[in-house]
Amino acid sequence: MLPRLRLLPAAFLLAACTDPPPADATDSDSGSAGTTTGGTTAPTTGSDGSDGTSMSPTTGSEEPELPGVFAPAPLIQHVDPFIGTGGSGYGVGSSYPGPQVPFGLARPGPDTTLTGGFALAFSHCAGYHYDDTEIQGFSQVRMHGTGIVDYGNVRVMPTLGMSPDKTEVGGYRVAYDKDSEQASPGYYAVTLADGIAAELTATARVGLQRFTFPEGQDPVVILDLAHGLPDVEVVGGQVEVDAEAGEIRGHHQVSGGYSGRFGGVRVYYALRASRPFAAFGSWDDGTPVDGAAAQEGPAVGAYVRFDPGEPVVIGVGLSFVDAEHAAMNLDAEAPDLDFEAARTAAEAAWEQELARVEVRGESPRDFKLLYTAIYHALLMPTLASDVDGSYRGLDDAVHTTDRPYYTDFSLWDTFRTLHPLLTLLYPEYQADMLRSLTRMAEDGGWMPRWPLGTGYTNGMDGESATIVFADSILKGFDPDDVGLASAYAAMRKTATEPVPPGSPYGGRMAVDKYIELGYVPVEAGGSSSSWTLESAYNDFALAKLAEVLGEQADADMFAERAGSWRNVWDPEQQFLVARSETGAFVPVDDPLTWQDFYAEGNALQYAWYAPHDLDGLTEAMGGREATLARLQQFFADSEQEVISLMPQQYYWQGNEPDIHAPFMFSALGDHAGSARWSRWVLRNRYGDHPGGLPGNDDGGTMSGWLAFAAWGLFPIAGTEDYLLGSPIFSEAILHLAGGDLRIVAPVTGDDAVGGTAAASWEGEPLAQPRLKHGDIAQGGTLRIDLSP
Repeated sequence: MLPRLRLLPAAFLLAACTDPPPADATDSDSGSAGTTTGGTTAPTTGSDGSDGTSMSPTTGSEEPELPGVFAPAPLIQHVDPFIGTGGSGYGVGSSYPGPQVPFGLARPGPDTTLTGGFALAFSHCAGYHYDDTEIQGFSQVRMHGTGIVDYGNVRVMPTLGMSPDKTEVGGYRVAYDKDSEQASPGYYAVTLADGIAAELTATARVGLQRFTFPEGQDPVVILDLAHGLPDVEVVGGQVEVDAEAGEIRGHHQVSGGYSGRFGGVRVYYALRASRPFAAFGSWDDGTPVDGAAAQEGPAVGAYVRFDPGEPVVIGVGLSFVDAEHAAMNLDAEAPDLDFEAARTAAEAAWEQELARVEVRGESPRDFKLLYTAIYHALLMPTLASDVDGSYRGLDDAVHTTDRPYYTDFSLWDTFRTLHPLLTLLYPEYQADMLRSLTRMAEDGGWMPRWPLGTGYTNGMDGESATIVFADSILKGFDPDDVGLASAYAAMRKTATEPVPPGSPYGGRMAVDKYIELGYVPVEAGGSSSSWTLESAYNDFALAKLAEVLGEQADADMFAERAGSWRNVWDPEQQFLVARSETGAFVPVDDPLTWQDFYAEGNALQYAWYAPHDLDGLTEAMGGREATLARLQQFFADSEQEVISLMPQQYYWQGNEPDIHAPFMFSALGDHAGSARWSRWVLRNRYGDHPGGLPGNDDGGTMSGWLAFAAWGLFPIAGTEDYLLGSPIFSEAILHLAGGDLRIVAPVTGDDAVGGTAAASWEGEPLAQPRLKHGDIAQGGTLRIDLSP
């Protein structure tokens, strides 16, 4: 069911939002030039008041009216948080419908199961699945779009009355009315089968729940620290009830699929209610005890009874530092527990960020796809510093900073699309994220590759932070401002020597063998070929960073190592495969079957994995024509593949290593090929329904891909290059820091991507279907012409 949205007051855009305050969005008229009803666009009137012409927002010159209307404001009405909350098998999106502000720590939301409490872990990485029928609580912290279950800390649940069975797993679990479920940016609501209405909103560090109980019943709110998400172990919890202050403080430590690698992640909380406690109690491993104020252990919880009456608002301040900082965050962000004020501020924050992009189109569905994708791309990483600048570092010590500090970087995924999107459109957030990674390296001693909460997880292969830094620095970020020298020193260390035994960071796989042989040998263990390919890409990024820092010897060394991908290219098999220490290539009997020497994927999908050296890969494949023919066959086979619950065998949009492949046509000068196949992916692997993501969103990676593809402008991460495709909007205006980038495509129909494609920049035809970041950073007009 689609979210039900209320109309927003005209002044809501002026409301305070969150920390850090978003950059001022460019004021512009994002309203509709006409009206849209039932998917049919009414005739429009040009913005200059005449029929059939409009003024260009960039140049002010008159031009023929482009098809469609601008997405009408408020833009949050086009966001559907239920997209990506469903799916099955490898098509699970792992999103959730609960509220948060951009990159906020507080993510209160429903944790759901099927009837009887069954919840397959892989389908509940964010705690929720759209097909579920019961709610087992509202936890305050989670991740978005991951393929591993973690967090789920600090669960609260409204219930009617208190009994011993409600201390057990599922004891308070209840069915809910699916038709009552609503979700929009900053707001979630549902009615439970026992008649309780639950509403959720959030500030940056506070989760707010408003519970309305049926008249004449016994209102109780449970704080359960004994249970969590499926396959997540509770390590410990603490409750301290202060009835006079109307507050409960403590911590909740869980050990999930990734946090279990460093002993679990501990979240501190301070819970307050908008009405006095009529009674309270707590439990430890079972029986509830009325009036018991303190408990500590792995199976503890508390409960609060209220007198019947008006709704109860529960605010939960959160912190990684301690309970006092959680209370400080609550004092600063929701001192009066004003639910409506918090909701209005959250909606204003989202409207301001979405307004950095304006699009004109003919399909309300396309508006929904794009703005939901941007919404998803602004959910993670996670704010991890408190209102006073305190944060707990990867060394488990408390530090302070004058800038927001973030964690939960799914770097192997997000370096490809999410961080380039932030670099382009949200540079102030990206700068703080780079500073956060630098601080992580300084605090913990190593640049992480998948930090979660306060620890190293060593998730996935490669050291993708190198590409994140290179992508931003090459696109104009100040090296000193983001601490590049310090970050580079940390990244160089693990690129040139093994980490010592007992290090919390695993370092590069078999880095000594990689340096000696030019590849990671298959004898080193699983994912050896993937490690070679990622290391070559990472070395390419390090070479670029070394040049910026004036380290020419390093730049030369890493530039040479960037070609290491060639050492696993088998010219006979025509694949990037594993290689033994003797130099022999490992034969691949079936290129459609997953191999242990790839991280995730098969030989056909990994054949394209040298994004930093597509010219070299083209040469290895026999030249431009041979590569284009092979690429065309790759997608032609993909078009015929029947999607199942199993991994896809040809092009796999739901997995990262080949998601640049649709735009490789443009890298080879074939704009029409990229126009056709990027559009095919967008139309056939995405949708406006709960199963509408092609797999785990991976912290916004798949959503970032959709946004770029919808504009027809795709980044090759770690470089300055954007490759061109086929916009689905006749006009897109991206409000960049240096000026408005306007992308115009007079013909956008799906039937217009099988013919020719041409492009011009500022009125001059482009010789090749690509642009540099420096070309577009100060704004201008890109025109893409497609023909059936």
